[in-house]
Amino acid sequence: MARRQKRDREKHKKEMQAGDADGAGDIEEVATEITAADELESFKTVRTSAKPVSLDFDPSEAEAAVVSRRGGVRVLVSQNNNALHVWSVAVPPPGKTTKQANLPEPSLACSIEMLGHRTEPRALALSSDSELVASAANKSLRIWNALTGACVRTLDCGTATCAAFLPGDQFIVVGTKEGMLELYDIPAATQVETFDAHDGAACWAIDVHPDKKGLVTGGADKCVKFWSFELVRDQKGGDAVVSRRRMTLEHTKTLQMSDEVLATRVSPDGRLLAVALLDTTVKVFYADTLKFFLSLYGHKLPVVSLDIASDSTLLVTGSADKSVKLWGLDFGDCHRSILAHQEPVTAVRFVWGTHYFFSAGKDKLVNQWDGDNFQRIQKLEGSHGDVWALAVARHGNFVVASSQDRAIRIWQKTDEPLFLEEERERELEEMYERGLEEAVDQPGADSTAGAGRATMETLKAGERVMEALDLADEERRKWQQYEEQKRRMPLLQPAPPETNPVLLYEKLSPEAYVLRAIERVRAADLDDALLVLTFDRVLSLMTYIDIWAQREWNTALTCRVLFFLLRTHQNQIVATRTMRSRLDSIRQSLRGGISTQRDQVGYNLAALASLKTEWEAGATAEFFDDKTIQGIVDAQLKKRKFVGLKA
Repeated sequence: MARRQKRDREKHKKEMQAGDADGAGDIEEVATEITAADELESFKTVRTSAKPVSLDFDPSEAEAAVVSRRGGVRVLVSQNNNALHVWSVAVPPPGKTTKQANLPEPSLACSIEMLGHRTEPRALALSSDSELVASAANKSLRIWNALTGACVRTLDCGTATCAAFLPGDQFIVVGTKEGMLELYDIPAATQVETFDAHDGAACWAIDVHPDKKGLVTGGADKCVKFWSFELVRDQKGGDAVVSRRRMTLEHTKTLQMSDEVLATRVSPDGRLLAVALLDTTVKVFYADTLKFFLSLYGHKLPVVSLDIASDSTLLVTGSADKSVKLWGLDFGDCHRSILAHQEPVTAVRFVWGTHYFFSAGKDKLVNQWDGDNFQRIQKLEGSHGDVWALAVARHGNFVVASSQDRAIRIWQKTDEPLFLEEERERELEEMYERGLEEAVDQPGADSTAGAGRATMETLKAGERVMEALDLADEERRKWQQYEEQKRRMPLLQPAPPETNPVLLYEKLSPEAYVLRAIERVRAADLDDALLVLTFDRVLSLMTYIDIWAQREWNTALTCRVLFFLLRTHQNQIVATRTMRSRLDSIRQSLRGGISTQRDQVGYNLAALASLKTEWEAGATAEFFDDKTIQGIVDAQLKKRKFVGLKA
């Protein structure tokens, strides 16, 4: 600061000597404020290999380095390429500048670099024995050991969109966004050959033919191209010395489509070829003659992935409209449409030898489904980003998924049994926990605004309904045992069971008690309260619904509860054999009650219409002009005159 003031004085004197009148002033009025540039000095710059994301260091270590006047401080830097570097930076002693200290350049002390991808892996492929996993991303192709998770090979490639192992698992082919097919030799870790497959348009799909003699590719150039595997001999030098034979691809034929091709799949029996187009349809052709067979339409957005079951009878399609559809390949009928994810579906894969299949989506989930019963078996969580690709082992013992967080995750099949009811209950608990968290976050919200969201009130209402069901079931069971004893021992009259004190105080039957418990639930919370019920209590409630329908108790509420239970637990109810007779009884009883309600509503509407007409006739005032009033008065006078004459 003293040097700065001295420079300012000298500058001021020069201005005075030059006769600058405007510069005349008090020479003591100089800058006295100390800025950060006066206190802080940049003495070294660390050049990282990639863009740094964050850094940290130990302050006590830095202080010790300054006090000891030797050594330096270690700085931990995280980079956007998934690497951590520790740099050793020398610290100048106190009182000396960087030039005076003559400090060495910063050095890299150690680094932690994962062998994973630096960009999002968009394609996955499994070898025939499911021992190797290939993951392809932008400019990077990596081969992994599926058992140990070790990276076996790392190869440079283009912007990969799809990949597939060739027969023998010695070669792998990668389709790129530039429309190229890149063939790699895995043992030699070299790129063997490249092919301009789709004339610069993106290659979106690769599928190896089941006969292991070729493969099929589909791209944005509206073409499906067929390639055959050929063996050629590499030659060295001018003497044409044969070194060894290697595999190559030869283009055989092309199928022209009406729109861009997003996915292709050849049926395991080699008979059919399924092609997904950008126009939201799926075309099915005969694989040998390329003759058109079926057109599957029903998705609202394009199909991005498809797969065919091992028995070649089912086709599953995953679309950007968040749905998964199952199709029959005999007539092309849609067996079921399932809202599989909360975000667009990115991949679907069947498990070999079964009708189970997995689906992945941008909601960070991988779901397992039963293609015969159309229900979800389980969901696999753990990804921190959109799941882009999916691969299933030959026998379904593990599943591989790659996501937006640049991670490749493997889920292994365990020996523990899986119960669907427990999975459903766990999912319901998670859903209600999320709903309760939202309700706690907004304590002042209107009670009617959260009608479709789980709250503490809906949970309590569901618990009250379950308690009423348990109490009524116990009471009915006691009386059924009593009636059975009377039937078996008519001579010995057993004592009737004691009525539950709650029912005795309320003076209600078990059926009426359950109905009253449901009637006391707020109408806006009824659906959420019924979701709390486990499936065994749902079956018990169906028994009481049958009784209410027979006795025509609150038919409107009975219908609402019945329809909600059928929509929610349709698959489980249909799969339960004992429910068939119960549903037939409810249908027959409910028709009479609904007919009575309809007649009553019609009678009430007619009565209200009559009352409205009568009220309007008595409450409407008529307004007349002067001429009309004079005419009415004259008519009344004439009438009175005629009446007087008659009298």
